[in-house]
Amino acid sequence: MPFLQSCRGRALTGLSLSFALGCVLLTISGVAGGLIGVDPLIPQASLLIICAAACVYGFAHHVMDIGRFDRDDRIVIGIAALYLIIGVLFFNRISMWMGGDAVAHAELIRTLLDGGKLPVGLPRMGSYWEYYPKGFHYYAYLFARVFSVEDVVQVLPVVITSVTPLLICSIVRETRAEAATYATVLAAFLFPAHYSHLIWGGYPTATAEMLLAASVLSCIVEIRAMPVMLLGVLLAHARVLAIAIAVLSSWAAASSLRRLRRIHQHVLLIAAVAAVALYIITHSPDYLMSIFSDRIQASDFVARWYPSILALLGSVIALLRDDRLDRMALAWAGAVVVVVLLADSGPLSLIGTPDRLLLELSLPLSILGALALARMEGGDLILRRSFILALLLVGVISMMVVLESYAGSWGMPREDYDAIMWIKAQNMSDAVCVNLDETGAWIYPLTGIRVARGRFTGGFSYSLPGMVIKDPNDPAVLEAIERLGRRNVLIYVSSVSIRRPGHVPPFAEHAGAYPVVNMSFSPEHYDLIYDRGARIYRFR
Repeated sequence: MPFLQSCRGRALTGLSLSFALGCVLLTISGVAGGLIGVDPLIPQASLLIICAAACVYGFAHHVMDIGRFDRDDRIVIGIAALYLIIGVLFFNRISMWMGGDAVAHAELIRTLLDGGKLPVGLPRMGSYWEYYPKGFHYYAYLFARVFSVEDVVQVLPVVITSVTPLLICSIVRETRAEAATYATVLAAFLFPAHYSHLIWGGYPTATAEMLLAASVLSCIVEIRAMPVMLLGVLLAHARVLAIAIAVLSSWAAASSLRRLRRIHQHVLLIAAVAAVALYIITHSPDYLMSIFSDRIQASDFVARWYPSILALLGSVIALLRDDRLDRMALAWAGAVVVVVLLADSGPLSLIGTPDRLLLELSLPLSILGALALARMEGGDLILRRSFILALLLVGVISMMVVLESYAGSWGMPREDYDAIMWIKAQNMSDAVCVNLDETGAWIYPLTGIRVARGRFTGGFSYSLPGMVIKDPNDPAVLEAIERLGRRNVLIYVSSVSIRRPGHVPPFAEHAGAYPVVNMSFSPEHYDLIYDRGARIYRFR
């Protein structure tokens, strides 16, 4: 909020940049606290007190005025609020995803709550664990100290992804107001790539994407904030930082071309297109080629990127009109495409897979698509409102269909959520849990009880869950459990493994199928203490 005092842009620009700047500063302060060995809450709380005092001063001296929001600002905020409501209600319906990256991020937040430390390093320096992006987790830690980990993981990523369309709107409105609302709707609802981060648990990537948009906006209205935003991108996800550098560099180059004679611009443009075409011919992009060779993959690709038709029309308009916004949008889209091609063919494969890098293309395509729609309505207010309502209707339906398509196959069943909450309510002392599948990994972030199959095994033998799955009554299994020396050793079998053995959730190819569990737990060694969908056994 204090950013509203000095930002040269509109009120909505100041508000959206304030959120991004607050995210970065809270992340930096949390990481700094972790590096010097103090509770991250101390520097984060100190920062909040300073910012609150600045807000009070700003309002008292009439420097800050939230009444500056005009009608279009309120409409855009309403669109973002609609996205937020849909996302939160959906997560409330499924409780949580069964496994995947979401549980990993929740485990890292729980580790900070338990007083643990998360190492923070640079990519390609040290182990993968050291430079795995942890900015989101330090940012979420502040909220997890107030709310539950479950609430934070359900709500905070949706909030972050709802701010990204506001930043895109501000980028457009600072240069061409008539296309801003269209860009908001396209960025929020029409491109599934935007909210797919919520499905596969890409919360660090979603945070970095939001800060990437904030970096571009900073270049337009508040250049002093750009280095801070880029530092936030680095802490959130270094892969997106590589894209951010490419985007900003391409935009700078495109801006400098404006000073050249138009014939020179055309020559340089043709040379750039020829160079990209030559590169594609000599270096086969495997991922993009597979889209054309695999019918299922091709249909999935079209379903994700069908709004790009509008962006294609907008690209033609941008090329012919060639003003500041046009150059920025084209440079942004071109930079992402080049990065994807280089990653697909080899030279930049170290920064990420092409399918993941391609997700960042939705932001510039939203701007280009908005340019096309603004030209189509030609300033007609009734036509503009009709276009926006139609886009909202299509976008909301598309988002709900996509989210629901994963709810049944990957959403945590209510039986498992209730079982984990039952464990939490027991307040068992000195307890550990041998979870036989990925769903049981949620026990640690939601209850604080260490699990065998998770990122933090707590002294478990790596082979113990597989041994229990094969034969829970094997003397070697009984001896291994006894060696744990705990008063309460729980064996958790999810309802998924019981009802759907061999099930493979989407995006969980690395975790493997849910196991076929040998359910012959002998009453001589195990007590069945919970049997309502999922099963929980306690070792005697």
